[in-house]
Amino acid sequence: MKELNIFIDESGDFGEIKEIPAYYLVTFVFHNQDNSIEEQVLKLEESVRSSGFNVEYIHTGPVIRREEVFARYSIDDRRKLLYKMLNFVNRCPISYLTVIVDRREAIDKIALSGKLAKVINRAMSGHIEYFSNFDKIIVYYDNGQIELSTILNAVFSIQFSNVEFRKAEPQKYRLLQAADFICSMELLRIKRDEKRLSKSEECFFYKPQELKKTFLKSIEKKKL
Repeated sequence: MKELNIFIDESGDFGEIKEIPAYYLVTFVFHNQDNSIEEQVLKLEESVRSSGFNVEYIHTGPVIRREEVFARYSIDDRRKLLYKMLNFVNRCPISYLTVIVDRREAIDKIALSGKLAKVINRAMSGHIEYFSNFDKIIVYYDNGQIELSTILNAVFSIQFSNVEFRKAEPQKYRLLQAADFICSMELLRIKRDEKRLSKSEECFFYKPQELKKTFLKSIEKKKL
């Protein structure tokens, strides 16, 4: 039986828009269970451990902004950690899709829910041949946002008859962390194009063209 695992992360929320422009992003990471990632996971964890990091969740946004457990690490250490996640993503046999909703087109919860459902449905329909190769699809999401969980259940249940949903903690699934990483990078792509990277983001990616050439172009090769 061929099984496809889908790991999901989002950026944004359903609340009141605090600034314009603003976006809501959902990233889907696809992994064919026939292709083991055990070696890549072990290498990542050994690399993190041997470098002296005591973290189980490489949470990209807080790594960049020096928040949560990452507040105790220097910028050089945090950059090393993000490069480890980049290398992990590059080495894993995965692909991804990211859907984006401009909040200027969805100013409240109802409008955002409707818009998200449409763009997710369109994204899945556009790759229906790919999904038809699998006997079973398992969707992993941490249920961080109830509205998104509802949309995912509705869209996937309509699109696929062989789908199963599982609540998952990012600490336990490296591919959920990969989804978080890719989603964060796609948001940075937008902010870079609009020339509105924050001070912490500009400080973190301080080498000329590093964000574009090393990170964004690299993950773009993984698009489904």
